[in-house]
Amino acid sequence: MTTETGRLASLNIGVRLAEARSRRALTLVQLAKKSGVGVTTIASIEKLEKQPRSDTVEKLARALDVPRCWLFCGDGKKPVW
Repeated sequence: MTTETGRLASLNIGVRLAEARSRRALTLVQLAKKSGVGVTTIASIEKLEKQPRSDTVEKLARALDVPRCWLFCGDGKKPVW
């Protein structure tokens, strides 16, 4: 099991979010509709411009069918695509 810690973990949420969205073959608009999170917010997280609130992480994780802890901080196993 790999775990990312500190600032590196919080910065990589955008990378993990973009990867999960890509692996699920979802556009920004599709993920926004599925999660209830705005397109601008998702794009800002992916570009590492914004840190999401915990409720936003939960919505995105559910919409992408990935563990919330993995999406937020890289903790635990990477999802099986």
